[in-house]
Amino acid sequence: MNNLMLIVVLYNKKISELPVIMHRSFIKEKSIDIFVYDNSAELQNVPEIAGVTFYYVHDKSNAGVSKAYNVGIQKAQELQKDLVLILDQDTNFSLEYIEKYMQMYNIYGNNFLYAPIVCNENMTKVYSPATLINFVGKAQLFEDFKIIEQYDLTDKSVINSGLMIPLELFEKIGEYNEKLKLDFSDIYFIEKYKELNSKIILVDVYLKHSISGDEGKDFDREYNRFKYYCNSAKEIGKALKKRVFWSPFRRLLRLSLKYKNLKFLTIFYHYYLRGQEI
Repeated sequence: MNNLMLIVVLYNKKISELPVIMHRSFIKEKSIDIFVYDNSAELQNVPEIAGVTFYYVHDKSNAGVSKAYNVGIQKAQELQKDLVLILDQDTNFSLEYIEKYMQMYNIYGNNFLYAPIVCNENMTKVYSPATLINFVGKAQLFEDFKIIEQYDLTDKSVINSGLMIPLELFEKIGEYNEKLKLDFSDIYFIEKYKELNSKIILVDVYLKHSISGDEGKDFDREYNRFKYYCNSAKEIGKALKKRVFWSPFRRLLRLSLKYKNLKFLTIFYHYYLRGQEI
Protein backbone atom coordinates (compact mmCIF):
# COMPACT_ATOMS: atom_id res chain seq x y z
CA MET A 1 0.00 0.00 0.00
CA ASN A 2 3.01 2.30 -0.06
CA ASN A 3 1.98 3.86 -3.37
CA LEU A 4 -1.60 4.62 -2.21
CA MET A 5 -3.09 7.27 0.07
CA LEU A 6 -6.66 7.39 1.36
CA ILE A 7 -8.50 10.73 1.40
CA VAL A 8 -11.34 11.16 3.88
CA VAL A 9 -13.40 14.35 4.35
CA LEU A 10 -14.91 14.90 7.80
CA TYR A 11 -17.75 17.06 9.03
CA ASN A 12 -18.71 16.87 12.71
CA LYS A 13 -17.27 13.38 13.11
CA LYS A 14 -14.30 12.11 15.10
CA ILE A 15 -11.43 10.47 13.28
CA SER A 16 -11.60 7.53 15.68
CA GLU A 17 -15.22 6.91 14.61
CA LEU A 18 -14.41 6.44 10.93
CA PRO A 19 -15.57 3.00 9.72
CA VAL A 20 -12.31 2.57 7.81
CA ILE A 21 -10.36 2.92 11.08
CA MET A 22 -12.52 0.39 12.87
CA HIS A 23 -11.49 -2.36 10.43
CA ARG A 24 -8.00 -2.90 11.83
CA SER A 25 -7.10 -6.46 10.86
CA PHE A 26 -4.84 -5.18 8.07
CA ILE A 27 -2.59 -3.26 10.48
CA LYS A 28 -0.83 -6.36 11.78
CA GLU A 29 1.06 -6.77 8.53
CA LYS A 30 0.60 -3.55 6.56
CA SER A 31 0.55 0.21 6.95
CA ILE A 32 -1.47 2.94 5.27
CA ASP A 33 -1.37 6.72 4.85
CA ILE A 34 -4.67 8.53 5.46
CA PHE A 35 -5.21 12.19 4.61
CA VAL A 36 -8.02 13.69 6.70
CA TYR A 37 -9.56 17.02 5.71
CA ASP A 38 -11.76 18.20 8.55
CA ASN A 39 -14.51 20.70 7.68
CA SER A 40 -15.82 20.77 11.27
CA ALA A 41 -15.89 23.96 13.32
CA GLU A 42 -13.61 22.57 16.02
CA LEU A 43 -10.06 21.28 15.66
CA GLN A 44 -9.66 17.71 16.89
CA ASN A 45 -6.80 15.59 18.16
CA VAL A 46 -5.41 13.01 15.77
CA PRO A 47 -5.36 9.53 17.31
CA GLU A 48 -2.24 7.39 17.28
CA ILE A 49 -2.95 4.05 15.64
CA ALA A 50 -0.25 1.52 14.86
CA GLY A 51 0.15 1.07 11.12
CA VAL A 52 -1.58 4.35 10.23
CA THR A 53 0.08 7.63 9.32
CA PHE A 54 -2.38 10.52 9.41
CA TYR A 55 -2.04 13.81 7.54
CA TYR A 56 -4.58 16.18 9.07
CA VAL A 57 -5.89 19.51 7.77
CA HIS A 58 -8.52 21.49 9.68
CA ASP A 59 -10.71 23.95 7.76
CA LYS A 60 -13.34 25.58 9.96
CA SER A 61 -14.58 27.59 6.96
CA ASN A 62 -16.06 24.34 5.57
CA ALA A 63 -14.75 24.90 2.06
CA GLY A 64 -16.38 21.70 0.80
CA VAL A 65 -15.38 18.31 -0.58
CA SER A 66 -13.86 19.45 -3.88
CA LYS A 67 -11.32 21.67 -2.11
CA ALA A 68 -10.60 18.80 0.29
CA TYR A 69 -9.92 16.35 -2.54
CA ASN A 70 -7.60 18.78 -4.33
CA VAL A 71 -5.61 19.48 -1.16
CA GLY A 72 -5.40 15.76 -0.41
CA ILE A 73 -4.20 14.97 -3.90
CA GLN A 74 -1.57 17.71 -3.66
CA LYS A 75 -0.30 16.02 -0.51
CA ALA A 76 -0.20 12.66 -2.25
CA GLN A 77 1.83 14.22 -5.05
CA GLU A 78 4.28 15.66 -2.51
CA LEU A 79 4.66 12.19 -1.01
CA GLN A 80 5.21 10.76 -4.51
CA LYS A 81 2.23 8.47 -4.34
CA ASP A 82 0.82 6.85 -7.46
CA LEU A 83 -2.81 6.54 -6.34
CA VAL A 84 -5.43 8.06 -4.07
CA LEU A 85 -8.66 6.46 -2.90
CA ILE A 86 -11.51 8.76 -1.79
CA LEU A 87 -13.89 7.78 1.01
CA ASP A 88 -16.90 9.44 2.61
CA GLN A 89 -16.83 9.61 6.39
CA ASP A 90 -19.74 7.15 6.76
CA THR A 91 -18.84 4.67 4.02
CA ASN A 92 -18.34 1.18 5.44
CA PHE A 93 -15.01 0.43 3.77
CA SER A 94 -12.68 -2.36 4.87
CA LEU A 95 -9.04 -1.84 4.00
CA GLU A 96 -8.91 -5.46 2.88
CA TYR A 97 -10.83 -4.28 -0.19
CA ILE A 98 -7.72 -2.46 -1.38
CA GLU A 99 -6.24 -5.76 -2.56
CA LYS A 100 -9.08 -6.07 -5.09
CA TYR A 101 -8.46 -2.53 -6.29
CA MET A 102 -4.77 -3.26 -6.74
CA GLN A 103 -5.51 -6.44 -8.67
CA MET A 104 -7.52 -4.41 -11.17
CA TYR A 105 -4.93 -1.63 -11.23
CA ASN A 106 -2.17 -4.14 -12.04
CA ILE A 107 -4.22 -5.20 -15.07
CA TYR A 108 -5.49 -1.86 -16.39
CA GLY A 109 -2.93 0.70 -15.18
CA ASN A 110 -3.08 4.50 -15.16
CA ASN A 111 -5.58 5.17 -17.94
CA PHE A 112 -8.70 4.32 -15.94
CA LEU A 113 -10.56 5.37 -12.82
CA TYR A 114 -11.54 2.55 -10.45
CA ALA A 115 -14.90 2.41 -8.66
CA PRO A 116 -16.84 0.02 -6.40
CA ILE A 117 -20.53 -0.84 -6.53
CA VAL A 118 -22.32 1.41 -4.02
CA CYS A 119 -25.64 0.14 -2.64
CA ASN A 120 -28.29 1.04 -0.11
CA GLU A 121 -28.31 -0.70 3.27
CA ASN A 122 -30.58 -3.58 2.30
CA MET A 123 -28.97 -3.96 -1.12
CA THR A 124 -32.03 -3.39 -3.29
CA LYS A 125 -30.63 -0.35 -5.13
CA VAL A 126 -27.32 0.40 -6.80
CA TYR A 127 -26.53 4.09 -6.27
CA SER A 128 -23.26 3.97 -8.18
CA PRO A 129 -22.88 3.45 -11.08
CA ALA A 130 -26.15 5.26 -11.71
CA THR A 131 -27.97 6.36 -14.82
CA LEU A 132 -27.47 10.09 -15.46
CA ILE A 133 -29.92 11.89 -17.73
CA ASN A 134 -30.11 15.71 -17.78
CA PHE A 135 -27.89 15.73 -14.68
CA VAL A 136 -30.42 13.66 -12.74
CA GLY A 137 -29.07 10.43 -11.29
CA LYS A 138 -31.27 7.36 -11.07
CA ALA A 139 -30.38 4.28 -9.06
CA GLN A 140 -30.32 0.88 -10.71
CA LEU A 141 -32.07 -2.19 -9.31
CA PHE A 142 -29.59 -4.42 -7.51
CA GLU A 143 -31.13 -7.61 -8.87
CA ASP A 144 -30.69 -6.39 -12.45
CA PHE A 145 -27.16 -5.08 -12.05
CA LYS A 146 -24.28 -6.97 -13.62
CA ILE A 147 -20.59 -6.31 -13.03
CA ILE A 148 -18.67 -5.50 -16.19
CA GLU A 149 -15.01 -4.73 -15.52
CA GLN A 150 -14.71 -2.14 -18.29
CA TYR A 151 -17.97 -0.40 -17.53
CA ASP A 152 -19.34 2.04 -20.12
CA LEU A 153 -20.20 5.42 -18.57
CA THR A 154 -22.28 6.70 -21.48
CA ASP A 155 -25.33 8.31 -19.82
CA LYS A 156 -24.00 7.15 -16.44
CA SER A 157 -21.82 8.38 -13.60
CA VAL A 158 -20.26 7.23 -10.33
CA ILE A 159 -19.96 8.91 -6.94
CA ASN A 160 -16.74 10.04 -5.27
CA SER A 161 -16.82 7.58 -2.37
CA GLY A 162 -14.72 4.54 -3.16
CA LEU A 163 -13.19 6.12 -6.25
CA MET A 164 -9.50 5.30 -6.82
CA ILE A 165 -7.62 7.79 -8.99
CA PRO A 166 -4.16 7.30 -10.52
CA LEU A 167 -2.34 10.60 -10.05
CA GLU A 168 -0.92 10.40 -13.56
CA LEU A 169 -4.50 10.36 -14.84
CA PHE A 170 -5.60 13.13 -12.44
CA GLU A 171 -3.10 15.49 -14.04
CA LYS A 172 -4.79 14.87 -17.41
CA ILE A 173 -8.35 15.25 -16.09
CA GLY A 174 -7.67 18.38 -14.07
CA GLU A 175 -8.66 19.33 -10.54
CA TYR A 176 -12.03 19.05 -8.88
CA ASN A 177 -14.08 22.24 -9.29
CA GLU A 178 -13.84 23.93 -5.88
CA LYS A 179 -16.97 25.99 -6.52
CA LEU A 180 -18.87 22.70 -6.32
CA LYS A 181 -18.68 22.34 -2.56
CA LEU A 182 -20.85 19.22 -2.31
CA ASP A 183 -23.46 18.41 -4.95
CA PHE A 184 -22.25 17.74 -8.50
CA SER A 185 -18.61 17.49 -7.37
CA ASP A 186 -18.40 13.90 -8.58
CA ILE A 187 -20.47 14.48 -11.73
CA TYR A 188 -18.18 17.31 -12.85
CA PHE A 189 -15.05 15.24 -12.29
CA ILE A 190 -16.46 12.19 -14.09
CA GLU A 191 -17.67 14.30 -17.02
CA LYS A 192 -14.14 15.69 -17.42
CA TYR A 193 -12.77 12.15 -17.21
CA LYS A 194 -15.20 10.98 -19.92
CA GLU A 195 -13.57 13.46 -22.30
CA LEU A 196 -10.53 11.15 -22.08
CA ASN A 197 -12.09 7.72 -21.56
CA SER A 198 -15.72 6.57 -21.73
CA LYS A 199 -15.10 3.51 -19.55
CA ILE A 200 -14.30 2.99 -15.90
CA ILE A 201 -13.01 -0.13 -14.15
CA LEU A 202 -15.53 -1.64 -11.74
CA VAL A 203 -14.01 -3.38 -8.74
CA ASP A 204 -15.85 -6.35 -7.24
CA VAL A 205 -16.46 -4.50 -3.97
CA TYR A 206 -19.89 -3.61 -2.57
CA LEU A 207 -20.13 -0.57 -0.30
CA LYS A 208 -23.23 0.39 1.68
CA HIS A 209 -23.98 4.08 1.59
CA SER A 210 -26.85 6.49 2.28
CA ILE A 211 -27.97 9.07 -0.27
CA SER A 212 -29.60 12.42 0.48
CA GLY A 213 -33.35 12.05 -0.06
CA ASP A 214 -33.51 8.47 1.19
CA GLU A 215 -33.12 9.49 4.84
CA GLY A 216 -36.65 10.56 5.83
CA LYS A 217 -37.82 14.07 6.70
CA ASP A 218 -35.63 16.86 8.06
CA PHE A 219 -36.86 20.23 6.82
CA ASP A 220 -34.02 22.39 8.14
CA ARG A 221 -31.31 20.13 6.73
CA GLU A 222 -32.91 19.80 3.30
CA TYR A 223 -33.84 23.49 3.13
CA ASN A 224 -30.23 24.52 3.76
CA ARG A 225 -28.84 21.79 1.50
CA PHE A 226 -31.07 22.99 -1.37
CA LYS A 227 -29.16 26.29 -1.41
CA TYR A 228 -25.94 24.42 -2.13
CA TYR A 229 -27.67 22.22 -4.67
CA CYS A 230 -29.04 25.16 -6.67
CA ASN A 231 -25.75 27.03 -6.44
CA SER A 232 -23.86 23.99 -7.69
CA ALA A 233 -26.34 23.32 -10.50
CA LYS A 234 -25.70 26.84 -11.78
CA GLU A 235 -21.93 26.41 -11.53
CA ILE A 236 -21.67 23.02 -13.24
CA GLY A 237 -23.74 24.34 -16.13
CA LYS A 238 -21.25 27.18 -16.59
CA ALA A 239 -18.21 24.95 -16.15
CA LEU A 240 -19.32 22.28 -18.62
CA LYS A 241 -21.11 24.72 -20.94
CA LYS A 242 -24.31 22.68 -20.68
CA ARG A 243 -27.86 23.54 -19.72
CA VAL A 244 -28.66 22.31 -16.22
CA PHE A 245 -32.27 23.17 -15.43
CA TRP A 246 -34.29 20.00 -15.00
CA SER A 247 -32.18 18.71 -12.11
CA PRO A 248 -32.70 21.65 -9.68
CA PHE A 249 -36.27 22.20 -10.89
CA ARG A 250 -37.11 18.54 -10.30
CA ARG A 251 -35.69 18.76 -6.78
CA LEU A 252 -37.69 21.95 -6.18
CA LEU A 253 -40.89 20.10 -7.05
CA ARG A 254 -39.97 17.08 -4.93
CA LEU A 255 -39.08 19.10 -1.83
CA SER A 256 -42.07 21.43 -2.16
CA LEU A 257 -44.43 18.44 -2.32
CA LYS A 258 -42.60 16.51 0.39
CA TYR A 259 -42.88 19.32 2.91
CA LYS A 260 -45.92 21.11 1.43
CA ASN A 261 -43.92 24.32 1.67
CA LEU A 262 -43.21 26.96 -0.98
CA LYS A 263 -40.09 28.34 0.76
CA PHE A 264 -38.00 26.17 -1.56
CA LEU A 265 -39.18 28.31 -4.48
CA THR A 266 -37.38 31.32 -2.97
CA ILE A 267 -34.16 29.32 -2.76
CA PHE A 268 -34.54 28.21 -6.38
CA TYR A 269 -35.07 31.78 -7.53
CA HIS A 270 -32.12 33.30 -5.70
CA TYR A 271 -29.52 30.54 -5.87
CA TYR A 272 -30.29 29.04 -9.28
CA LEU A 273 -32.12 31.53 -11.48
CA ARG A 274 -30.28 34.60 -10.12
CA GLY A 275 -27.05 32.68 -9.48
CA GLN A 276 -26.52 34.07 -5.98
CA GLU A 277 -23.43 32.51 -4.37
CA ILE A 278 -23.26 31.12 -0.85
